[in-house]
Amino acid sequence: MVWRTARRDSLAILRPLLAPAEIPSVNLRGHLPALDAVRGLAIVLVTLYRFGGGGHGPATALADPGLIALGSRGVDLFFVLSGFLITGILHDAKGKSHYFRNFYIRRSLRIFPLYYGVLVLAILILPWLSSAAATAMRPAATHQAWLWLYGSNVLQAATGSWPFGPLDHFWSLAVEEHFYLVWPLVIYCTSRTTALRICGGLAVASLAARVSWLAAGGNDVAAEVFTLLRLDSLAIGAWLALAARGENGLAWLVRRAWPTAILSGAALICQSFVGGRLLGLPPTIWAVFFGSLLVLTLVARPNTWRARFGNSAIFRFFGKYSYAMYVFQNLLIPLLAGLVTAPGLAAATGSVWLGQAIYCGLMFALTTLVALASWNLFEKHFLTLKSRFGG
Repeated sequence: MVWRTARRDSLAILRPLLAPAEIPSVNLRGHLPALDAVRGLAIVLVTLYRFGGGGHGPATALADPGLIALGSRGVDLFFVLSGFLITGILHDAKGKSHYFRNFYIRRSLRIFPLYYGVLVLAILILPWLSSAAATAMRPAATHQAWLWLYGSNVLQAATGSWPFGPLDHFWSLAVEEHFYLVWPLVIYCTSRTTALRICGGLAVASLAARVSWLAAGGNDVAAEVFTLLRLDSLAIGAWLALAARGENGLAWLVRRAWPTAILSGAALICQSFVGGRLLGLPPTIWAVFFGSLLVLTLVARPNTWRARFGNSAIFRFFGKYSYAMYVFQNLLIPLLAGLVTAPGLAAATGSVWLGQAIYCGLMFALTTLVALASWNLFEKHFLTLKSRFGG
């Protein structure tokens, strides 16, 4: 009797999480404001990691980053979100005129001006203005052809090193660009069901390739940055976008999102105690975890914590400016090293942790200001052209 009562009480607690419940009406076509908050969370995580002690170089790394190192997983969230959004856009555009032209031009207007503008600034202009900047940017200038061709991650994987200095983080932009180049053709040429199978196959194949690579003694850098070894996160996001567009797709996903989030979250907690790369398994687990949270945020009922997060003005703000924040943040570290560093602030305050916290706060604020300037003075003028190439 006691066991039955406990079982009934447990089911009563879990039923709201497992039931195929009524979900708010969500129009998957067009802009999804809640996902701006998800993007904002991703850039906040990455930025806190970059300046909070998890970054590379003497200017940033001082205190043991501890939990702040988890911010590096913000890149996995970006990948899941990109896979979800891009696949949804492509699927919804099938059957419309100028399918390929509109997609590639709209993506180019969003990505290329800032990316190539920063390359011109970092490799050509700043070294001409400052000898310190020339020294900082010399690694990127030496290997600049890889950057201009979106191949930085290929060289990093081949050499097992980080040869681009302040522009090493451009590897993730290269991965996404490779995905954008090929994925429109995949979606165009396949049915939704076939594309779902391709997504599942890619996720499994990418994980298997990464595990095999590391088991065979391959370098850790390739496992982190090479496109074919990092497709699982993008494929998981793409799978979610296609599944959501099936009959009762969102309800089907929501029913499974809570158990998946709980199980993957538990696996990540266990992994944190074990430590290590575990042959490349954690990125996939993170992608599954973030994918579950993405679904739950998208269909959050009013007045829940998920709805409050999705409606958060602060996270949506950072989501809007996330691209420029990501592009500029690593570049700012050497440029400002003559003025502010974590060790210098630690010496001035007499506290390692306080110095690191002040450094993180200052650099976070400066990155945000630079991103605001970039958006208003540069990016938005290109984005106004997107309306000429589809909605």
